[in-house]
Amino acid sequence: MNILRILLLVAAAWLVWRIVRQIRAQLRQQPPVSNEFEPMARCAACGTHLPARSLDATGRCGRCSE
Repeated sequence: MNILRILLLVAAAWLVWRIVRQIRAQLRQQPPVSNEFEPMARCAACGTHLPARSLDATGRCGRCSE
């Protein structure tokens, strides 16, 4: 009877160990959250929305500044 209890405890410990290991592996695989989005701005001439760094100093896009 004692051997059966020991085997059940070993099996339970092994199961808990596998679950914890799987959860830790899933947490490591998630990519970090990054800020890849750029602020948008509107061209002063044509009204097209573009990334703010694409506009020149006057607030116009490359096509309208020519």
